[in-house]
Formats: sequence, structure tokens, C-alpha cells
Amino acid sequence: MQSEPVTGIILRGGKSSRFGTDKSFYRYQGKRMADYSIEVLQPFCDELIVSTNKEEYSPFPGIRNIQDIYPDCGPLGGIHAGLLHSKNEHNLIAGCDLPNLHPELFRALLTHKPGYQVVIPLHKGFKEPMASYFHKSSLPVIEDSLRQKNFRILDVITLLHALFLNVEKMPFYSEKLFTNINSLRDIDKPNLPGR
Repeated sequence: MQSEPVTGIILRGGKSSRFGTDKSFYRYQGKRMADYSIEVLQPFCDELIVSTNKEEYSPFPGIRNIQDIYPDCGPLGGIHAGLLHSKNEHNLIAGCDLPNLHPELFRALLTHKPGYQVVIPLHKGFKEPMASYFHKSSLPVIEDSLRQKNFRILDVITLLHALFLNVEKMPFYSEKLFTNINSLRDIDKPNLPGR
């Protein structure tokens, strides 16, 4: 755990329309997809929140389930709800469909956070907001964007003090680090855990 308290926000609010079922519950290599994100965040967080667009009981024991305030706004709506309910200034974000995330990625984000509202991994020119750091001070800007119906995370980030952290040379980096699963066909690809 860090010296400063940190909240972990797991995003599972997508409709999973391409997947055909709620992918956060899909069992892969003996674990639900969301469990991968929970496990990589847990060492750094004194609070974990699951952000969803569904009103339901918490399917993850000991973890608070919160509903989007602005529904159907994509991941930005989930980040907003998570930050709003977070009890901490410092927050780590993880999508529920990224089974290859490495805990050391989140250590790196926290190490580089001083002076920034957002820290986003960068590799091969791609920005990865689904595994990132957000300070709670970014909340008003995010809410204003949602009210204006601008749901693009990368657009919102341009209005914040952000660091795009190149992680390609870091020891934990691999080509599959940010591989996400959007459909059952992705399960058969050779770049997932255990393949």
C-alpha cells in the first residue's frame, strides 16, 4: 500500500454488445475477467470501487458497486462516477477486459503522479486511458464534458494537466500488456495469459 491512500476504480459498465454477455463475469483461466483488474489494483489501494451502468447488488464481495451518474456515456461516465464516490484524492483506473495488466504498471503511474492530474501509459504511440491514474481534482472538468455530451476521454484529458508516460522501456512491459477482450473470438488469440 502507498503512503498516500489510493482508490482503485474498476470499469465494468460497458454493454458488452460485441461479447454477447457480461464479460466482467466471463471465466478465463479460472477467474472472472474483472478479477484480473481487481488483483492488480489491490496491492496499491485501500479502497476498491466497481463502476457499472447497472443497478444491482455487488457481485464482488467487499467491493462497493456504484452506478453511473451519467448513463450511456462510455468509460468517461464510469470514471466520473468512480471519482465522485472515491474517498481519496488519488485514483487508479482499470478496465475489466484487460487480463494482461501488470501490477508494476500501476506502481509506475503512482510514482510519476506528483504534479499531474492524470497519468496515462503510452506505448507505440497509443494512449491507454483504461489503465491510468486520475486525481480527484479532474472531476469538475470531466463533469463539464459529460454535460456538454463530449464523451471522448482523450479530448477531456487535453483540458487537464496530464502526463503521457512511455512504458515501452520499463521492465514489466510486454506487447500484450494492454490487450483487451471485446469478443469471444479474442479469447482464442495467442496473446492472452497462459497462451
